[in-house]
Amino acid sequence: MVHLVAAVVQDVDVTPTSAGMPGAALIQQLLNWLSQLALWGSLASILAGAAVYGLAQNTGHVSGSYRGKQLAAAGAIGAILAGLAPTAINLLFSAAS
Repeated sequence: MVHLVAAVVQDVDVTPTSAGMPGAALIQQLLNWLSQLALWGSLASILAGAAVYGLAQNTGHVSGSYRGKQLAAAGAIGAILAGLAPTAINLLFSAAS
C-alpha cells in the first residue's frame, strides 16, 4: 500500500502559473489593492498611535500611552507583514518544492 501511494505521489508535477487563467489580471489587481489598503491601514495605525501616545503622555494617562505604543507597533508590524507576504509565500513554496 505504501509503495502504491509513493508511486502516485511521485508522478504529480505542479507548476503554478496564471497563464491563460480567466480573470488572472483582475485577481492580481485585487491583490495589489489589498496590499495598498494594508499599507494605508498600517500608516493610519502608526499615526493614530503616535497621537494617542503623545496626548496620553502629556496628560499622565499611563494606560492611554501604552495603548498608543501598542497601536504604533501594530502599524509597523502590519507594514512589515504586507511587504514580506509575497516574498514569504514564494520562499516557502520554493523550499517545499
